[in-house]
Amino acid sequence: MNQEIRYALIIGTLYGLGAILLQSLLVPFIEISVSRPDLVLVMVLLLARRFGSTSGSTIGFVLGIIQDAVTAMPIGLSALPKAIAGYSAGKMSLFKFEGPFAYLWYILFIFIHEFIYYWLMHYKMDASFSFLIYSRVFPNTIYTSAMLWVVNLFTAKSLAREI
Repeated sequence: MNQEIRYALIIGTLYGLGAILLQSLLVPFIEISVSRPDLVLVMVLLLARRFGSTSGSTIGFVLGIIQDAVTAMPIGLSALPKAIAGYSAGKMSLFKFEGPFAYLWYILFIFIHEFIYYWLMHYKMDASFSFLIYSRVFPNTIYTSAMLWVVNLFTAKSLAREI
């Protein structure tokens, strides 16, 4: 097994399970009204930036399935948007964007994730999709983007790419 793949498995498992644990235990205390950050998505984006698109989509899919299994959501509802976001973030790592410009791309990926998630979710809810966009998608995108910035401050050294 390649050293980089082994490191991706270890870091992905540790950070991914830690994010799922924090998502289940901490996020209900910091949610604002119905807006809640998605710490698992934050970890998927940061890990995809570090390890690339294939690892990012795999980590996103696996963590999405585990997150759905832990919560009362239908299995696979989080897996598709997280896999798409992980793949997209991994592809963006090829362009070597840094600083504020990279954060704009990650905000777009968070928005796409939330859009797909609530598009799939609106079939299970009584609310219209346009209501979900302005009441859930936009606030969750802002909150998750802020959490991405905070988590990136703490994990920047361990997820830095060695050159």
